[in-house]
Amino acid sequence: MKRTHTISNPWRLAILLFLSLLVFACSKNDDDPVDSDGNGDAMNDGENQEETLPNLVELAQSVDVLEYLVEALGQADAGLVEALSEEGTNTVFAPTNDAFKALLSQLEGFEKLEDFDEAAEKELLAEILKYHVVGGTSAFSDALSDGTVLETLQTEELTIKVDATVLVQDKTDEDAEVVGADNEASNGVVHIVDKVLLPQAVLDQLYPKPSLVELVSETEDLSLLRDALVKANLVDALNAEGPFTVFAPSNTAIEELFDLLGDDYNSFDDFDNIIELQILEQILLYHVVMGNVASSELAPGIVPTLLTDNSIEVIASGETFVIGDASETDANILDADKEASNGTVHIIDKILIPQEVYDLLGLSGDPSAKTIGELVEETEGFSFLKEALELTGLLDTLGEDGPFTVFAPSDDALFGLLALLGEGLGSIEDFDSEFEINLLREVLLYHVLPGIVTSADLGISTADTLSEGNSLEIVSTDGGFGLVDATGFPANFITTDIPAQNGVIHTIDRVLVPQSVVETITTEATKAVLAFVDSFDLDQDDLDYAQCLLVRYHELFQEVLHEEFTFFLPTNQAFLNLFASLDGYDSLADFDTAEDLEILATILSYHFIEGTKLTSGQLSNGQTATTLQGEELIINVNGGVSILDKTGNPANVTSPDAEVLNGVIHIIDKVLLPQEILEAFSS
Repeated sequence: MKRTHTISNPWRLAILLFLSLLVFACSKNDDDPVDSDGNGDAMNDGENQEETLPNLVELAQSVDVLEYLVEALGQADAGLVEALSEEGTNTVFAPTNDAFKALLSQLEGFEKLEDFDEAAEKELLAEILKYHVVGGTSAFSDALSDGTVLETLQTEELTIKVDATVLVQDKTDEDAEVVGADNEASNGVVHIVDKVLLPQAVLDQLYPKPSLVELVSETEDLSLLRDALVKANLVDALNAEGPFTVFAPSNTAIEELFDLLGDDYNSFDDFDNIIELQILEQILLYHVVMGNVASSELAPGIVPTLLTDNSIEVIASGETFVIGDASETDANILDADKEASNGTVHIIDKILIPQEVYDLLGLSGDPSAKTIGELVEETEGFSFLKEALELTGLLDTLGEDGPFTVFAPSDDALFGLLALLGEGLGSIEDFDSEFEINLLREVLLYHVLPGIVTSADLGISTADTLSEGNSLEIVSTDGGFGLVDATGFPANFITTDIPAQNGVIHTIDRVLVPQSVVETITTEATKAVLAFVDSFDLDQDDLDYAQCLLVRYHELFQEVLHEEFTFFLPTNQAFLNLFASLDGYDSLADFDTAEDLEILATILSYHFIEGTKLTSGQLSNGQTATTLQGEELIINVNGGVSILDKTGNPANVTSPDAEVLNGVIHIIDKVLLPQEILEAFSS
């Protein structure tokens, strides 16, 4: 379809003088019909007179100002010429040539009727022409009165308006005037009009309405609402079919919300944690109701919104309506009935606040109305934490007086816990033994401190947790402070100081693991290796990353550590070099999806050779060794020992022959990568 632009106000065609001089065959009240033999005698036989009339198409062909109409009938190629030539009764409102020219001048890419040359364009032209035909009746002017409604062949209706002149109302804002009425044909009547009539279906194609999101984006006073929809990830929801009615808060209304929330909120960029984003989503959904509700259809009553179990109230106020929410202040409608393709927008002067958010923000008078347990229950990003607390009986504990400080990992941070505690634990339902539930309880208690510790109270220190005998280290990081658990790696804060009735919540980016759990889940062989690795004195070449992976993936080595083995362990710097070469990975904590954790397990198993103890004296140039991962490593011995992986870049052995149990550990300066992982990173 060719592009269009906005139609300007149509001009009225001057009534053409010569239309009153139409050929006698075109007049209903012909006073001087010519008989068949041409002698000019009046014919008294009505049936013979009707036979002398042309059909509707022939009539149009005989009138100069209807040339464009005749051409359009042929161009549309929809059987209209045949239909209007056959016997029957039709009323045709026939646009003049100038009426068609006026329409074409407003359509980009359509300079003449021949430009309707594609199938979809021909169909569109046919829809326009059908809208000018009323089937089954010859509606002469004396049968048309003010308010007469006529159903067209296109199925939409036309309305007749009679004032000083006869007007035909279509779906645009401008009416067509009848400039030549009652032109009789053998199969109907033609009224000549000064405008091409357009039905709603055609207007929707020529000038499509914007979607709700597009309408919001195009409206200057709703720019902050647009930002909010993007931030809350609701654009697709409001672009759905609907229809929806949106009570859209103006920019001023949203700025008042920022003022209400305090100095920390100046734009939607400040909504940057799970709870804040959930609150924003709830507020926005509370402004949307199902259906296409025009202002004329508003009626007093309770109206459900897209926020489940939350309704707004439409309240009569004089001759208009206001919208009530959980607050004591109602919203006024500033600008009603802005139409979109999938609904309607009414601009209002206030943010609508649902009851749940009203209580959470402390607007109800209690600044911390909910307990920590209630906040965890109601926050979508804590669904796994909620289930874990319920399973272990700790959710009720966090609803007690306390006070408590909770370091709450989000759902996205739980993959590490599942991998650490063992295979077969993919969801909360998999914790089905007393042993597993007790482990989970110990992990959860390790995230809770007695008393209230705000972000302002954080400092380098050791903090006792509710997990007896297990403490956390609070350390300084580039971003402020972090929490170090038994794995030796810091967990970073995502958001801090979420107030509750019985304490405070801080969200963190990974699960904290206490020493007691590490000791419980690792085998004696793994503990021995960990202890041995911890005993290395390598100055800057620490092995913290390797230790962390050994703890996390201890199950890979439960059996093979009892036999002979060879282990190539990369230094911290080796891991940092790897992270620097990867997009989106700055530390082990960034491997936070199921696929990422599988990658780490594969990499670690590529460093382990089971069943043989290869000291440096037993290594030879060109020797190959099959790893636990399944792919091979190549040994190079030339003034030193190096290991060649699938990257082709060697890892140098910097500290060889550390014997532990039945095996040997070699410290290397590069993380070894198998082909499987290279393909995973490249994809």
